[in-house]
Amino acid sequence: MASYIPGYDEKRFATTVNRNFLCLICLNVLKDPVLCPRNQHCFCRACITKHLEKSRICPTCADELTVENLAEPNRMVQDILNELNIRCVYMNRGCQAVVQLQHLDRHEATCGFTPAVCTNQGCGDALLNQRDLIHHESEICEFRKLKCHSCGEMTKTLADMEKKITNVEKNMPINITMETKMANLERNVANMEKNVANMEANVKRDVADIKTDMERKLVAVDYEVSGLKSALIEGFDQMKDVLVNMEDMKGENIRKVRNTASGDKDNIIVVGGIETDSVEMFNWRKKTWSPLQNMPAKRYGATSFVYNNHMTLAGGYCAGFGYVDSMTRLTINPNPDLSTHWSDCPIKLPAKLIYHSSVLFNDNLIVTGGYDDNLNAISDSIHEVLLIHPYTVKSLSRMPEPRRNHCMEIFGDNLLIVGGSTTGRYEDNLSSVVLYDMKKNDCKQLAPLPYEVSEMGTVRWGDNIVVIGGVDIHGSILHTVIIYNVKTEHSHVLPPMCYARFLCTAVVIGNNIVVLGGEGGALVSVEAFNFERYTWQEFPEMSEERWLHTAVVV
Repeated sequence: MASYIPGYDEKRFATTVNRNFLCLICLNVLKDPVLCPRNQHCFCRACITKHLEKSRICPTCADELTVENLAEPNRMVQDILNELNIRCVYMNRGCQAVVQLQHLDRHEATCGFTPAVCTNQGCGDALLNQRDLIHHESEICEFRKLKCHSCGEMTKTLADMEKKITNVEKNMPINITMETKMANLERNVANMEKNVANMEANVKRDVADIKTDMERKLVAVDYEVSGLKSALIEGFDQMKDVLVNMEDMKGENIRKVRNTASGDKDNIIVVGGIETDSVEMFNWRKKTWSPLQNMPAKRYGATSFVYNNHMTLAGGYCAGFGYVDSMTRLTINPNPDLSTHWSDCPIKLPAKLIYHSSVLFNDNLIVTGGYDDNLNAISDSIHEVLLIHPYTVKSLSRMPEPRRNHCMEIFGDNLLIVGGSTTGRYEDNLSSVVLYDMKKNDCKQLAPLPYEVSEMGTVRWGDNIVVIGGVDIHGSILHTVIIYNVKTEHSHVLPPMCYARFLCTAVVIGNNIVVLGGEGGALVSVEAFNFERYTWQEFPEMSEERWLHTAVVV
């Protein structure tokens, strides 16, 4: 006999469930409810279907009943059931989530407490939590495979240093003088042995004295070589400091050219998200939140950038308007006591876009991918939008594949595009990394990320892109953080976040990566990774839950 799945255990619900919503067969809370059409008796679809395999009458009123004439309950009944709060099936494994019944299947499909097994050969650990699997396999498991990313470079560097030291030693006049003395000494000893046999004992004593002197001089040479090594290392360190200072000056010049607001960059402005038009600002030094003027309408799925003392939002979904190609902007004033206001912007995106990605490049906004409402399709386009009059839009190129919910960072004249999904479904997530050269107008595939991911956050860190959280190809929400080097195309794992999250946003302040909100049980939380302490730390929460929101540093 085929098995069936009865209704939900009443004990899993956060509040007492009305008895009218219990199945009259399994006595659990209704799952996929259907009705006896005559007397409106309510059953789980699986329960009544199994009953009707044996008997074609209603088990309550004995009226004639078949699977074909089962009635659907009215919408109000279904809405009440959908809004009941229920605990996750993995609560005995530590999951504390309480979600509405209508979201239960999606939560349990992505729950970080789902049982998982280590894939490292020889590992005996079983039934790990899904959220701990990557950390276990890559950081904890004694059977994991380790790879050194720097050994080749270190070996080459040491070989070059030894070669230089060898050349220095060959060119030392003292070595040449010593070799000459040794050759003369050997000839003199040979002549003395042949011609003055009776002076053999004296010659041996002289040879011993000379040998001692030679050893002393060799020790002195070793000291000089060591000094040269130290000088070379000190010179390399000084060159490194000069390069770092040059990079800092370059970054400062770029900031001045782009006319960004507030050179201190001590504030984070967070805007919008699902079902909200609110705006708030976090002061990094004081660790406090302050409200700013609300947006003209609720908006989510947009991108944002700072240009000419304005924070500008581009595209997304706007309440009352649907998908939009418009931009709106907020006058930036990091002092919450001074007035800030929203105003319309004459600039338009190339289409009505959501889940796209954009970066600022001089006086242009570079826009890639996203859902194009004009075409009802996922975009593979790369566009350039001029931010000064006449606000023209130019098509630059196309990515190797369409993608949405991806991320993009700018490195000089190059765009690095990572992850995303070709359809919006998790099983179609990408691990690909694409480098677009804006000078050559050419896309190049780089080494992929270690896993497929979409709906994550990213920031640029030097020559690296840091990929934060997201959802993997199995629909699991990640607290994983990796750093990918653009030049070497190598990546390694950083310590995981305190919370698994996706559809979050991230920014960089000083030596910190700050992650805000996101779905997965961390909608109001804020946490930051400090590269000096190499740890994550929680900060004061936002005033309300946010996901599919955006943020900038000013």
